[in-house]
Amino acid sequence: MRRFLTLTFLLAASVTVMQAQTAKNVLLEKDGTMIHVKMDLDLKSARPRANETVVVVPQLRNGNNVKDLQPLGLYSHNQWYNYARTGKNASGVDAELKYHGRIPAQAEYETRVPFENWMQGASLYLQKYVQGCCGEDKTRLISQRLATLTKEDDITPVEIIVKETRDTLVVEVPVVKTLSGRAFIDFQVNASEVDPNYHSNMRELGFLRASIDSVIHVPGARIRKIVIKGYASPEGPYQTNQKLALARTHAVKDYVAKAYGLSDELFELDCEPENWEGLREYVANSSLPDKDKMLEIMDSNREPDVKEWLLKTQHAAVWEILRAECLPFLRRTDYTIEYETF
Repeated sequence: MRRFLTLTFLLAASVTVMQAQTAKNVLLEKDGTMIHVKMDLDLKSARPRANETVVVVPQLRNGNNVKDLQPLGLYSHNQWYNYARTGKNASGVDAELKYHGRIPAQAEYETRVPFENWMQGASLYLQKYVQGCCGEDKTRLISQRLATLTKEDDITPVEIIVKETRDTLVVEVPVVKTLSGRAFIDFQVNASEVDPNYHSNMRELGFLRASIDSVIHVPGARIRKIVIKGYASPEGPYQTNQKLALARTHAVKDYVAKAYGLSDELFELDCEPENWEGLREYVANSSLPDKDKMLEIMDSNREPDVKEWLLKTQHAAVWEILRAECLPFLRRTDYTIEYETF
């Protein structure tokens, strides 16, 4: 039997999104057969310039699976009249439209979409497209993660039949459950200490602690094991990344153990020195130039350092794009909390 744990993240402080644009009071939850998304968007700094349209698109992502949610279109004076004349909106799909003179400082966003199995553990992101005259795509900025829907699996108790007495004996055994999640904990260059105040670590560590707190607050629950796997990106010497990935995984373990007074014996650690699988997945699903040649390099039997050198030298411009838009998200920490209840 499979059950899903609904976790609601209500962020007390604003989450900075797409530079000056912010979202707060972010809600992501599974509500029966639907996924419920709700947040307050600060639109003051998202107002379009002349001849521009800004399209804000919340998005659910989990690996290769992506679901664009109801977009919000913000139109300049000229673009609004272009839409009124042609009937073509900037997003290309049904969207809530706001005219330049009527764009509020803050807008409440809310939508529901049918739940699909891949949405277990999916994260909520926010994208912004800035389109110029004649539909020119001027910029595409992807925000940091706003919230994650964690998942829970369980195993039902065992029922034993005693044939000799024809009585049914229900044996009280612990129900073993697992709760999985992901955190993008950032480290300073060549460092392995967890700094809660570095970049967005306060928020990411908050996701991790929210998962552990949700287990601790289950009546009668006992943590059996916490599996932590750290990933580094394919940038820099492989041996250095191998040492850093292992050290950073241990650092996350030490942070959790100290925060909750947990024994080291409860932890199972693993690491991926260079997340080539994640890089390949990103490139394969992108529209980057020369992606076929880059995939050929990644799929070869060359040493990791040689692959990186070929990508950086033969595809330097694309590599810089990957450094900004992909590599930071390959450095992550996956965790699974195994616990039991009676």
